[in-house]
Amino acid sequence: MKHLILTTLMVLLPVQQTPTVDREESDLQVVKFSWARQRQNSDLIQGAHDPGPPMNEPVSIKPPERRNEPQDIKNRRDREERRADMITAERNAAQSSLRQQDYYVIRLEVKNIGPNTIKSMVWEYQPTAQTADYDLRQYICTMKAKPKESKTFELVSPFAPVKVVSADKKSGDGKVVINRIEYADGSVWKRKGWSVLIPAEMTDQMGNGKCVMF
Repeated sequence: MKHLILTTLMVLLPVQQTPTVDREESDLQVVKFSWARQRQNSDLIQGAHDPGPPMNEPVSIKPPERRNEPQDIKNRRDREERRADMITAERNAAQSSLRQQDYYVIRLEVKNIGPNTIKSMVWEYQPTAQTADYDLRQYICTMKAKPKESKTFELVSPFAPVKVVSADKKSGDGKVVINRIEYADGSVWKRKGWSVLIPAEMTDQMGNGKCVMF
């Protein structure tokens, strides 16, 4: 009986493997790629309706000390005032940090030049000159790209495509490399030398037109 179960598993194993596409070049052509650093400033963000000038913040007025007030009550009031001052300082520091936070807008346009509909892709950005502390970032993007169809993706990320970014560095000093393509029929193409396991359920849960960095 054990031998029969083992034989059954051995027969089913080749059927369950993901079919691969044996092709040197990718079916996705990179049409356009750009990225830019932006600084988020919450002071400049307003809603559709302008509420007018901001209201003055409430001012805390310290009540006058009462005569013959027990010392323990004075100590308790002092502790509460110090705690309130600490909370206010932490809130102001958090708001100041949020206003100064940088984020990056990444745009990528690709075109399906192959004969099959594409379901997802894995890509990376490779700079022309890699530094010692170069940190590789890869992206998974889902789509439904039919043959000869182009798709554009826009990502907002706290991380740049490359780890080291100088103020005068532009987005044209590297290239986008397609590492993996998953087709609508379940087959997969991989770039030669690239071997990262991507669970099928990961792309199924992302939704069409979404991207995730890893």
